[in-house]
Amino acid sequence: MLALSVEMLVLSLSGGIVIGAIAGLLPGVHVNNTSAVLLGLAPALAASGIQPLYIAVAIVASTIAQSFLDIVPSIFLGAPDDATALAVMPGHRMLLDGRGIEAVRLSAAGSGLAIAASMLLIVPLSLAFRLAYPWMLDRMALILIAISAFIVLSNRGRSPFLDPADRAGKIGQGALIFGAAGLLGLAAFAAEPALVPVVSLAAPTALLPLLSGLFGAPVLFLSTLAEPEVPRQARHDFGMPGIEVGKAALLGTAAGALVSWFPAVSAGVATSITGVFAKRDGDTGRRYLIAVSGVNTANAVFSLVALYVIGRPRSGAVAAAQEVLSGSIGPEVFVLFLAVACVAGAASYLLTLIVGGYAARAFSRVDYRLMNRGVLLFLGVVCLLMTGAAGLAIFLAAAAVGVAAGLLGVRKTCLMGVLLLPCILYFL
Repeated sequence: MLALSVEMLVLSLSGGIVIGAIAGLLPGVHVNNTSAVLLGLAPALAASGIQPLYIAVAIVASTIAQSFLDIVPSIFLGAPDDATALAVMPGHRMLLDGRGIEAVRLSAAGSGLAIAASMLLIVPLSLAFRLAYPWMLDRMALILIAISAFIVLSNRGRSPFLDPADRAGKIGQGALIFGAAGLLGLAAFAAEPALVPVVSLAAPTALLPLLSGLFGAPVLFLSTLAEPEVPRQARHDFGMPGIEVGKAALLGTAAGALVSWFPAVSAGVATSITGVFAKRDGDTGRRYLIAVSGVNTANAVFSLVALYVIGRPRSGAVAAAQEVLSGSIGPEVFVLFLAVACVAGAASYLLTLIVGGYAARAFSRVDYRLMNRGVLLFLGVVCLLMTGAAGLAIFLAAAAVGVAAGLLGVRKTCLMGVLLLPCILYFL
């Protein structure tokens, strides 16, 4: 039986939520960075009387909180991380339609439903993956190749009729963008040791300039060429039936849970999977937002499950929690972490709605074109400060690929070749 101090548990849980919220709202900051800081402070905190378990609780809570809050900068600033990258486009479109608050609410619903669905899926998926994990790991390269082919082949031509030549051309363009993004990813990850940050907060990662350039910069750049204005953000109800919201959240949960068991396969890859299976109609953008948020939160939950079931953490934050606890976790600690995830999820759901409402009111009062230029400059400066001149070069190259995808009308999931191609080569 765990001997817990209710006061310390509440403090560590609350502190973790605050840390995760900050990491989610600030572009370029991730809970992997904040978890590394907490891990570095663990000896000093332990010397002051704080048990390692409470530090681990804070890390788990921060992971869940970030999975809710990181959609806000994706929608209002076009500044994604690997899990919310594909949400930038539909989120921005809804913002320009005066439905930014609805976009935040849909995202919060997707994450909240993912928490509930994850709790129901933990036992069956744990049993299944304990048996299937070795078989799937041996064939992971083939699985990822199949997913990549499916993504490229899902591109359709502009013609409303079935035109084989038109579709073949679009598939070819999709393959070109997928390959360009993949080669850029390989080059960027190979150059990661050369990243020398101007401001050293944590180990620099190539993901920051890659994803900001591929998914954030193109939306902002193309918006500066037009004359859009952010209309007043009204409080709309969900623009789709509740059953459709649940289906999209379940799809995201399943994809996020799936990738959590495999090394080098991120939530961004799961996002690509949801993009392939998403239904195409007037609610496609809404389904994307819900599914992407479900992916993000489910991935955070099942990274914990993977640590308990197969003894291998699948995220930097969970690895930090494991190191703080000096090894694997027992059933009591696992159940505690699941309870922390549920409480942090409930609190983060409310916090996301509150922050999203304030953000919507603030951004509806500014010059959108000027704001996009400022945010684009901000992303470039963040990449320079956190990854150095080499990171800025990666950002600019990634932005060029992202803009090309937009001009060609290729599905944005093809840009996830930046992660899929390196993963495929990793498993070959």
